[in-house]
Parts: sequence; C-alpha cells; structure tokens
Amino acid sequence: MQHLFGSEIPLLAQHFRDYVAEKYQVELVIQENQNAQNNVVYDVFLPENSPHFDEIMAERESFLQAWLEQQNARAWQQGPRGIQAQSTARTSSHVNKGSVFSHIQQQKNTVIVTALCVVVYLLMLFGFAEPILLAAHFPEDSTQEGEIWRYLTHTLVHLSNMHILFNLTWWWVFGGAIERQLGSLKLLQIYLFSGVISGIAQNIVSGPAFFGLSGVVYAVLGYVFVLDKVNKQTHFELPDGFFNMLVVGILLGFAGPLIDIQIGNTAHISGLLVGMLLALMDRKIRVKS
Repeated sequence: MQHLFGSEIPLLAQHFRDYVAEKYQVELVIQENQNAQNNVVYDVFLPENSPHFDEIMAERESFLQAWLEQQNARAWQQGPRGIQAQSTARTSSHVNKGSVFSHIQQQKNTVIVTALCVVVYLLMLFGFAEPILLAAHFPEDSTQEGEIWRYLTHTLVHLSNMHILFNLTWWWVFGGAIERQLGSLKLLQIYLFSGVISGIAQNIVSGPAFFGLSGVVYAVLGYVFVLDKVNKQTHFELPDGFFNMLVVGILLGFAGPLIDIQIGNTAHISGLLVGMLLALMDRKIRVKS
C-alpha cells in the first residue's frame, strides 16, 4: 500500500477518506499507530492497484492545505482561543519538510503580493509614508493617467495595523486556496481586474486618496463564495456563516463615518461584484492537478 500521510488529527484522516470514497469510489485504509513521541498518529494508505491512483496522489496535498485552511478560518472566527487550539494541532507526515517550499511554489502570487504589502508598510513606519502615498495613489488627473502603476499600487498601501492584518489574513487564506487549486494566472487575473475596477469605482466616488487591498480581498471572497456553489470540483470548504460575514463587513463599512473612520465602501462592493462575476464565468473551470 502507498502511504499518503499521517496525522494526529483523526477528523483529517476521516474526511480525506470520505472525500476520496465519494469522488473516486476508492476505499482508503486508516491505521492507528504511535510515533517516536508516543503520540497516536492516524496513517492513511492507498491500495497500490486502486483506480485513479495518480489523481488521488496528486490531490493529496491540495486537500490537506484546504482542510487546514478551513479549520484556521473557523478558528479565526472563534477568536484567540480557537486560533491557539488550531496552532497546537500538528500534522505529521511526508508533507512536513518539503511542504513549506512546495506550499510557497504553489502560491507564488499570494506570497509576492503579501511581501510587497508588508515591505511597503514597514517603509511607511520608518519614515517614508509621504513619498509612498504620493507615488502610489490612484491617478488624480490627466497628467497622471499615463503612470500605469497607479492603477494597482494603491492596493499595496495600508494605513494601520488592523487594516493590513485584516486584508492579508483573508488574502493569504482564500487567495492562496484559489492559486493552489486553479493556478497562479487565475489569481493574477482576479487581482488585476478587481484592483483596477474597484480603484476606478472608488475614485469616481471619493477621489484618488484611498489605499488598501480591500477591493481585491472582497473580490477573492466573492469569487470563492460563488465558485463553491456553482463548481463541484473546487473544495474551498468555506466556514459556516461566510455569506453573513460578507454582508456584515459591507454594512460595517457604511457605519465607519459615524466613528470618524473613512472606509472604501465602493471599492469593497465593486470588488465583491467583480469576484462574483468572474466566478460565474469560471463555473466550468477545472481544478489543476
């Protein structure tokens, strides 16, 4: 038998077994063993002569990452206790050492955008805020329309700790899931379309003084929400109450001015609509191996 992975989390092994049984009609074998630290490990095996052998092997890591992200998303909703509980759950298998580098390779654009946002934010903290804001904002008039970078650089600038933390958390979780399942070009497409369109919409309403990845993040959230409904191949496994979270996030944006916080509601809504529309266009898209 081929060893797929081992985990100290029994639900993970059971869910993968059930997933494979439903999708491929192949019965995996779960064995309860002990590792060197005397912890119980649930090893999952695939019979050598099983049909769809290559497909199941190829899908193993993407399923594990998607499952763990689902648990992390639920933990985020539950607050610090949930996050701490998830951080203590360890998966022991062949996906340990090589998976970090493999994980980064599978979501290059997720990592690049995250790194750019962090670098820009650190530069702002170290005294370069004014030149960054002047160079990165959306085109203000006809003299800046030829400065093409401005249509996207506004997405890389954040103005507070909570601003960047919120955006990068959801970008990393769901942007990464899109990139691993559908490829780097698909996430790049979502980023480019939503960054430009949400920027144009927000500029019409408020002028060029707006910043942040929020329009792109709402596009990502809208994309996974709709595609999860219309495409049976994808398995984003969204947490309970995901749609309610989107609605509440939009509504809270309109309450921002009441407490003297300016929020780019137009960018949020337009980004969300862009993501949903792209998902409908991709309703027949195939998950990459």
